Amino acid sequence: MKFLSDNHIEGMPSQEVVIDSITDPTKLPHHLLDNYGGRRQERRYQNLRLSEIDGACPREWVLGHLLNLSYWQSTPIANVWQMNMGSILHWYIQNDPAFFGDRLVGYWRCMACGHERRFGVRPKEPCEKCHAHPRVTEYKEYMFRLSSPYRVVGKIDLILRVAPRVYRYGEIKTCSRDVVNPDGSHVAQAASYNYFSRYDSSLPITIDRSSCYIFYFNKKFDFKGPTKVFTIKPTERLINPLKTKAGMITEGIRDRVLPNALTACINTNFSDKSGRAKSCGISKECKKQFDMGVSQLDGGP
Repeated sequence: MKFLSDNHIEGMPSQEVVIDSITDPTKLPHHLLDNYGGRRQERRYQNLRLSEIDGACPREWVLGHLLNLSYWQSTPIANVWQMNMGSILHWYIQNDPAFFGDRLVGYWRCMACGHERRFGVRPKEPCEKCHAHPRVTEYKEYMFRLSSPYRVVGKIDLILRVAPRVYRYGEIKTCSRDVVNPDGSHVAQAASYNYFSRYDSSLPITIDRSSCYIFYFNKKFDFKGPTKVFTIKPTERLINPLKTKAGMITEGIRDRVLPNALTACINTNFSDKSGRAKSCGISKECKKQFDMGVSQLDGGP
């Protein structure tokens, strides 16, 4: 099959290439990389994502779910790069046995055929279905989705065997600086996974919920090593506010009752230019319902 014209000389462009006139290295990526303008992603209000529980607004989640609303979230390219690099490191940390060895347990998936393999430590034998080499097997994060007693969803990075028959959760975070204390939203996320997953019975092991871990992997070179680990204890002081928030959302959806609007939103007249309402995907609808004095939505089953 002939793909090139007869007058094409190997190694030379057949016509003038526009990007050859671009010499600015900050402008050239716009012509060579896809989606360099950032990323737009549709977000819906289904189950409360526990990775976002710390900053979640109960009213936003109830209203968004009951009215089946969605919004488009735009992420600048700088943030997309950072998140993608974190995701790449995240996957590598889970799947390179040099990090956790046989301490890491869970379900494993063959990337060659998609077969979900057994629960346990990293398989050292070929895939049972297609016989692909065990290096082609990747770690499958444990995910749980609940509708009762709390309407939440979570996806846990690590299940670690820290002692014989003692299994605990771990959460991976990547950073570019030395972390002195864990971020509050990360603590809420890890603690939420540790608590709410008790209502899911799909794991074949019992999780020790007395503590869990947050791993910070620093992308900057450090002679002391790239990792810090913080132990999170699920005290009542930490867990109770998270249970209260998840409960407000679950009960609001069940009873079709709107939680109160946040004072910060009321004080700024729900302006999406600054403050809490700026990060809300449905601030205009929230203001509309607030102005009409709606506290309970009609309809439902």
